[in-house]
Amino acid sequence: MLSSPTGTPSSPRRSTAPSAGPSPSPILTATRSPSTTVSEAGTLVFGATGALGRHFLDALGARDIKPDTITAAGRNQLRLGELASAGFRTAAVDLADSAAVAELVARHSDIVLISGRDPDRLAQHESVIEAAAKSANVRHVYYTSGVRTDDDRFAINADHRATEEALTASGATYTILRNTWYIENYIQALAGPRFTGVLAAATGDAVVAAASRKDLAEALAVVATTDGHDNVTYSLSGDTDFTYADIAEAMSVVLEREVTYRPVAPEELQAALVSSGMDSGLARFLVSLDETIAAGVFARVGDDLSRLLGRPTTGLVEGLTAEWSRD
Repeated sequence: MLSSPTGTPSSPRRSTAPSAGPSPSPILTATRSPSTTVSEAGTLVFGATGALGRHFLDALGARDIKPDTITAAGRNQLRLGELASAGFRTAAVDLADSAAVAELVARHSDIVLISGRDPDRLAQHESVIEAAAKSANVRHVYYTSGVRTDDDRFAINADHRATEEALTASGATYTILRNTWYIENYIQALAGPRFTGVLAAATGDAVVAAASRKDLAEALAVVATTDGHDNVTYSLSGDTDFTYADIAEAMSVVLEREVTYRPVAPEELQAALVSSGMDSGLARFLVSLDETIAAGVFARVGDDLSRLLGRPTTGLVEGLTAEWSRD
């Protein structure tokens, strides 16, 4: 946990007995005021140059965490330069370089591992976790996972599950945040309805408890700066299950034109995407996401997110409007 401005960093912590599985989400009773500095070794954020990482750094700033106590690690050189100009320590790192990862991890006390997108992300995640477990300096590892990691209908859940298993077995003190589907994922989906007024998807009557990246990043900042989260797994989703008719209605507000939802069969959607010029592999991937949603993988899983935030989660219209206007 990030230390208080006047407190002395505690000695490195390890779980006395690795958990056999995710701990139940606690009621937040042991919290402290947001800190203004981190421990002497500071916090290392892997994935800091991505969208969720950007919001996380903003959320830490809102909680009075000084940027010069945070090392932002990533591969986007332009973004790293911007972060350096804003006062953050930065590190350009290739997660495939286990020696470089270990050296970087060993210099920090708190490790934030925002899950990666690379096909070999599991090996990268395991490299970070192994380095953290071996370092006497590391006190806590935070990992952003995915909801319902036991459901392999979402393709990357196997990697999330294996990462969680590696982390809980490592002996390091951890907090896992299982993130839901992002509201912002629907921004690209606005392109078609913007001109046609139709949202076509192979999601049937499914519901999605989507949440904004900003909310999920704020929840991560909360657990990183308050007590009571050691060896706990949170399942984070929005307060409301949205149907695709609800999503079309929200798009109508954002686009200022009527949008209706038209459910289609996966085969029909695949054919339409390919006929529009999309690569067949990408089209199949997008259809598989719709099928995952149709299976209910991103339906609401509880109120952990709103409890961590201490407020209702961001609504669909508000989240879409904020991202649409930013773009």
